[in-house]
Amino acid sequence: MYLSPSNYKNVLRVVGLIFICIGLVMGYSAIEAMLNPNVSVVLNGVSRNDTEAKLFGLFIPCIITVVGFWLCLSKGQSLTNLHKVRESFWSIFHGK
Repeated sequence: MYLSPSNYKNVLRVVGLIFICIGLVMGYSAIEAMLNPNVSVVLNGVSRNDTEAKLFGLFIPCIITVVGFWLCLSKGQSLTNLHKVRESFWSIFHGK
């Protein structure tokens, strides 16, 4: 499916907003877990309640939120260049 650069930019911004919302919801629960000393986090089948395990649970929501902000704040020209690179990469497999 081919999208025009303006539509591609809008789709990526919507995806960015979705990433931000998911990251904030996951981050809120991770911050609640960090602030409560009685909460235990399960990592690799081991129930732990130390700060390092709780901080690891906060790491992924932070990354998701940063990616969402990057998608929302990126400029149209950089997204157009990204679209061209993506099209040239997939043309190898589709024989265009």
